[in-house]
Amino acid sequence: TITRIMKSRIGQGLFRQNLIDYWKGCSVTECQTYSLLVASHIRPWRKSDNHQRLGVFNGLLLIPNIDKLFDKGYISFDNHGRLITSDFLPLSELKILGVKQSMRLVHIDPQHLPYLQYHRDNCLL
Repeated sequence: TITRIMKSRIGQGLFRQNLIDYWKGCSVTECQTYSLLVASHIRPWRKSDNHQRLGVFNGLLLIPNIDKLFDKGYISFDNHGRLITSDFLPLSELKILGVKQSMRLVHIDPQHLPYLQYHRDNCLL
């Protein structure tokens, strides 16, 4: 219904704003051009309950190339925030996309860990 769609969009806007407030920029690069940053769920929206969908610890704020790689399962992050790359994408492609293996999350809270574990177990290719 239209009401449900409107509530969903309002929730997504709140999720995005909460991620901007929490991360203060890209979760990896610290880019602060907010109009370019994507509010990304660690545990996908479709696999999350309402609390998880809006929870700041289930979210990363990412520049578009990192968001797409994360969303498609080509990268993830370990429990220390270090980048993990999938064997299904050559390192040469990551380099073209501006992704370095030395990249990491700016900071990590223990509340991120279950979401990151879910992403590694269910989304990383």
